[in-house]
Amino acid sequence: MANKQYIVDRSLHWIAAFLILFILMNMGAQIHTVNYQIKGQILHRQEAIQLHALMAIGVFALVILRFIWERRFATHLKRQSPQGKLHARFVQTVHACFYLILSGLGITGLGMAFNAEVSIHLFGVQLSDVVNSDGRFYGQMLDIHLELITTLWWLIMLHFAGVIYARR
Repeated sequence: MANKQYIVDRSLHWIAAFLILFILMNMGAQIHTVNYQIKGQILHRQEAIQLHALMAIGVFALVILRFIWERRFATHLKRQSPQGKLHARFVQTVHACFYLILSGLGITGLGMAFNAEVSIHLFGVQLSDVVNSDGRFYGQMLDIHLELITTLWWLIMLHFAGVIYARR
């Protein structure tokens, strides 16, 4: 039977994974397929971005918590042994890329939030100043954000394939 530390580690992993997948699959649908006539285009976009940001903050918190948890209980967590130095380096690289891409998504998301054309409020704090928004910077951050999302999908597929391969 798995120990408590392992169960918490796996729970943090899968909750974050499902939340990431929900954000990736839901954001486009929420922005593009909902009838704008219900709330109006501006309010609808504002609420969609705020919900996306709240879920992203949740992912960030889970990832940080799991990172700390792994460091704290590394000796108690069951891990599959790497099959050589190259395999170990590959696993470390994939995990580092996950952290880098998620950090990049957070940074570009903040860049977009601060320069959005709609007023963005989180926890009672207004993040964007519509009057001083920079549409060009917003566009650049959006382009990078979308590239990171594409890269994240590839990394998720690579991670999944690696897990399947390692457990064969």
